[in-house]
Amino acid sequence: MNDQILLSVVMPAYNEASRKGVGIRENLQDIAKYFAEKKVSYEIIVVNDGSKDNTTEIVEGFRSILPMLTVIDRKENKGKLYSVQEGLLGAHGRFRLFTDADGATPINSLDKFWEYIEKNEHVMIGSRDIDKSLIKKHQSKLKEFLGNMGNLLIQYLLDLHGIKDTQCGFKVLSQEVVEKIVPQMKAVRWGGDFEILALAKKMGYNIIEIPIVWTDSGQSTVGIKGYLESLKELFQVKWRMITGQYKIK
Repeated sequence: MNDQILLSVVMPAYNEASRKGVGIRENLQDIAKYFAEKKVSYEIIVVNDGSKDNTTEIVEGFRSILPMLTVIDRKENKGKLYSVQEGLLGAHGRFRLFTDADGATPINSLDKFWEYIEKNEHVMIGSRDIDKSLIKKHQSKLKEFLGNMGNLLIQYLLDLHGIKDTQCGFKVLSQEVVEKIVPQMKAVRWGGDFEILALAKKMGYNIIEIPIVWTDSGQSTVGIKGYLESLKELFQVKWRMITGQYKIK
């Protein structure tokens, strides 16, 4: 009998205890309620990316309602996608979701993913751009403009034509994809999303884009510096592609 966990939920976290309004507390409560009703095997892995506050203590307080909770408490800040990489590789599920701690995309967005999980699809990504009516609160016009321009450049440079939203922080990967692609990630600050998708496309995996509900928390740590770092990582990924530094199986 195969008793492997069906789904791992990986959540990078940085200074979440200091966040005002809706945040990781409400997100973890919603996750506990959601899976209690779904009756599927799951685990939660929260990766603390060197927070300066008591994020870890807050997360540990949810063990009573999240018995399958693992906390990776790293003292050094290494980047959001480094934390995603660490969590995905430490997970045990046949499928592995990574999602933002602030709950910008609610966990019930998974309802649209289950049919593809049941079909054993390998790469399923949330999208804020398929159905704009699902965006409850938008980012600033500047951030949306930079995001849209960046996405066009990503599509062009990495042969991801037609993928409308590469950067949404709500993605489900199969165990196979995690094992083949995630150890190769080097864009671990902000560019890991498009690095994963570019490698998946090169390896011949079908990428399914699924509309999700999304609300801008207004407290994103991604500033202009983050966009510039993403641009830098984009060209680095392209260079690694050109020079054959990835194992494409």
